[in-house]
Amino acid sequence: MLTTFAGTLASPVSVGHIFHFSAKSLDDAERVDIDFQTERSADADVPLHLSVRFEEQRLVVGSKLGGQWVEAERQTPQHDTTSQSALQTLMPGHVFTVYVLVGDSSYHIALADCPIGAFTIRGSLADIKAVTITKDVHQILAVDHRQSFPFPFPAIQMHDETCYFSNDVPKPFVPGHVIILTAVPYGNPRGGFIIKFHENGSRKQALHFNPRFDPHYVVVRNSHASEALDFRQEERTGGFPFIIDQQFTLAIGLAEQEFKFAINGSQFETYAYKAHRQLDTLNGFRVQCTNGLQLEVTAVDHYHSGSPDCAGYEEYSNPYADLLA
Repeated sequence: MLTTFAGTLASPVSVGHIFHFSAKSLDDAERVDIDFQTERSADADVPLHLSVRFEEQRLVVGSKLGGQWVEAERQTPQHDTTSQSALQTLMPGHVFTVYVLVGDSSYHIALADCPIGAFTIRGSLADIKAVTITKDVHQILAVDHRQSFPFPFPAIQMHDETCYFSNDVPKPFVPGHVIILTAVPYGNPRGGFIIKFHENGSRKQALHFNPRFDPHYVVVRNSHASEALDFRQEERTGGFPFIIDQQFTLAIGLAEQEFKFAINGSQFETYAYKAHRQLDTLNGFRVQCTNGLQLEVTAVDHYHSGSPDCAGYEEYSNPYADLLA
């Protein structure tokens, strides 16, 4: 299955930020492109362009400013056997991981935890608003935006082997933040998926949003009551707005007192926060799939509604809404 990803970032890019990308390429993949763009449109400028070339086992880096592509840099270290070994792991049909650390004057790139090189920052970091992943992609596993300076955020990274997709943000959420997830459920129609918000990088879930398909057709909302990870009583009202093999757009409003959910332009349900200053404990979300169902995540957009109560956030889940304006 061929897929792509496009997303608006949660906050401006600045020195000390780290991006973590993980994806699986197609079995016959030739290249996968990761672009840092000035906006979420096809003709936007690209201050940083990363192109993973599988046949050449190269990482090509370039930029497009003022509509003009700047000559690319092809990074194939001849003197660093560690970097060479990392590039040689680029195999079609396999998972690969790319890290980008934003420095004072350069982007520092790592592949499979091995440094590949440093590349000059062109243009203004503040102009970077979106990230896209395109070309020969089978599955997007992680699009994480983190901060290492002046203090790490998230401070703790929980290892979760059940995680299907992750999306971290570099700063605590504030009331009025809206997350828009676009995805397609496919595979076993008797499975389900879970969107999880963890507290302070631990296994304790502040939100467990779990659509369960055939035969249940219910969306369970829940959270952990204690560090022992015991669940509270489930909330199941609201019906079942998801359809197998059909794309949905889910808006999650982070209001002052509760999570709010809207799907395909309509208000769905809410889930009240169970902890004081709940948003301060959250740093993004994880997706888990169950019983053979899979979720093709094609977009995660972050917007600030301008209202602490997320007034009007339902429109963000409208598949026909022009969010690029």
